Amino acid sequence: MGLPYSANTIILFVVFGGNVLLKRNFDTRDNVHGLHRSAECVQETIEPLMVGNLWQFWDRFPYIVNKCSPSLKDVKLGEFPNSDEFKYHFLPLRKLPSCSIISLGIGKDVKAEKKMKSVMPQCDFFGADPVDEDNNELFSNFGKFFNMAVGDRNGSFRSYVLEEIYRYQEVLTIDLATFIRTNIKQTTIDQLMVDIEHAEYPVFPFFEEKGQLDDWGIHVCQINIEIHSPTDEDRETFASFLRKNFVTHQWIFVNSEIHPFFKHIRLFMVNGRNRECLQRYFLTDNKKRITSKTREVHIEDHLFQ
Repeated sequence: MGLPYSANTIILFVVFGGNVLLKRNFDTRDNVHGLHRSAECVQETIEPLMVGNLWQFWDRFPYIVNKCSPSLKDVKLGEFPNSDEFKYHFLPLRKLPSCSIISLGIGKDVKAEKKMKSVMPQCDFFGADPVDEDNNELFSNFGKFFNMAVGDRNGSFRSYVLEEIYRYQEVLTIDLATFIRTNIKQTTIDQLMVDIEHAEYPVFPFFEEKGQLDDWGIHVCQINIEIHSPTDEDRETFASFLRKNFVTHQWIFVNSEIHPFFKHIRLFMVNGRNRECLQRYFLTDNKKRITSKTREVHIEDHLFQ
C-alpha cells in the first residue's frame, strides 16, 4: 500500500529536542498565497491550544511553526550562524534602493552579522547594546554601533546585560520606533534581530498592525527574535500578539526552535502584508495572476499595507 501523500508533498524529517517534524509543502504557484496558507495552518493548529494553561501552547509553538512553514518558489533563504544559533534572512530578489539591517542586543557575538555583510555588502548595519565594551569595537568594523538599550520606552531603567557575566544595571533606553526614526532614518527595515533579555515582551505591540511602527510609516520585512522563558504575564503578552496576528496575518512564522532546558523560543518571521517587503523578497514576477486561488491576494488591496 502506498504512502497517503500527493505528488506535491515533500516529507522532511527534522530531529530537534526529541521531536520529529513533518513539514508540508504548500502550493508554490504564488508566494504570497503560500505565505498566507502557512499563517492559516499555524492559526488552525495553535489557536485551540491557547486556552487555560498557556504552557501547552508555548511548548508546542515551535513544532507547529515548523510543520506549517511555507515552501516558496524562486527565493533563497540565507542561514547565518553565530556562536550558538542561526539567524535567517531571505535574500533580495532584485537590487534594492536601500537596505537596513538592525541588531538589538549584540552580546559580544557578531558572526552572523559579518556573514550577512559578506553576502549583502550593499546593506547598512546598525547595532545597539547597553554594554559598550567589546560590542562597540566588534560591530564598528562593519556597521554603526549605538551604546544604548532599545525597548518599549525612553529613559533610564534596570536591564539584564552581559559584561563579564549577566547582571542587572541601570542603562539608557530608547523605544524601538524612536530609535529607528532618529538613528536609522529609513522607513523600510529589511531585517531586525532582537535578543534583549526579556525586554522583548513589551516590544511586541510595536510589531502589530496599527502599532507605533505602523503609525510612523516604518515597516520591518524580516525578524529574528529570541523570546526568553516567560512569566505568566509574558506568556499572556505573547498570546495576545498571536491572537491579533491571527486576524491580520501580518507576520508569517517561518522557523522556530525551543531550548529544551531554558524554554527560550527562537522565532524567524516575515512580513506578509507590506507591499514593499513582498516586492523585495517574495514577488518573483510582477504579472498579476488570474487563477481563482490567487485572485484575492493580488486584487484586494487590504492584504497589503
